[in-house]
Amino acid sequence: MTTNNDALIQVQHLGKSFDRLDVLKDITVDIHKGDVVCVIGPSGSGKSTFLRCLNRLEEPSSGKIFFEGVDITDPKTDIDRHRQKMGMVFQQFNLFPHMTIMRNLTIAPMKLQGRSQREAEEEARKLLDRVGLGDRANSYPSQLSGGQKQRIAIVRALCMRPEVMLFDEPTSALDPEMVGEVLNVMRDLARERMTMVVVTHEMGFAREVATRVMFMDGGYFLEENAPAKFFANPRNERLKNFLSKVL
Repeated sequence: MTTNNDALIQVQHLGKSFDRLDVLKDITVDIHKGDVVCVIGPSGSGKSTFLRCLNRLEEPSSGKIFFEGVDITDPKTDIDRHRQKMGMVFQQFNLFPHMTIMRNLTIAPMKLQGRSQREAEEEARKLLDRVGLGDRANSYPSQLSGGQKQRIAIVRALCMRPEVMLFDEPTSALDPEMVGEVLNVMRDLARERMTMVVVTHEMGFAREVATRVMFMDGGYFLEENAPAKFFANPRNERLKNFLSKVL
C-alpha cells in the first residue's frame, strides 16, 4: 500500500502495547523532508518506543507508518531496504569493539549497498574529517572517549546516505563536557537540512535547532509547536508543569 501524502514519514493511528501495557496510543503525525522534530517528555512516556517503531525495531500493535509513500508496516514490505535510508543513533554507541573505526564505518555500505572498499573508505574519511576525527580511522572503539564514540556512531549512520536520521537520546550516556561535541555535529546536520527526529532531554538544543517540538506523555502527543511558541506559551497543563521542572 502507498499514499499520495507528500510527507517523508506519515504515521497514522499508531499504537504499541507490551502485554497489557499500552505504551503508544493512537498517534498520528507527519514528518516532512527537512524537518527537525524534537520529541521531549518524562521518562516512560513512550518517546523511545515511538522512535523505534518508525523503522520497525519495535513492531507496532496497530496503525500504519508510511515512509516515502510506502507502507512499511505491511508484512510484504522489504523493511531492511527501507532501514538503509533511516539512520539510527542510540544512547549506547553499539560499535564493534574488535574492528577499527574505519572497518566499523565501511562494513555496512560494502555488504548492504555493494560499494567498493575504496568508495566506502573515501566517504568515511570525508565524514570523519567533518566531525573532527580524521586521525582516528585506525583506532579501536576502546581508545575513544564517549563523545568521540557517539560522533563515530553518527558518521556510521551517515555512511549509508540516509534520507532521515533518528536519534534516541544520543547524549544521555555522555559526561557533561562531551555533550556539546555531539550536539554540534547534530546542529551541522540540521543546517544542511537533514531530516531528523530527535528524542532528547536537551531543551536548549530543541529550542535552537528544531523546526517542531513535540511533547509526549502517557503514550500521547499532547502538544506540538514551533520552538518559540512551544517554550514561551505552552497550552497544555501537563507540559507547563514539565517545563517548569526542566527549564
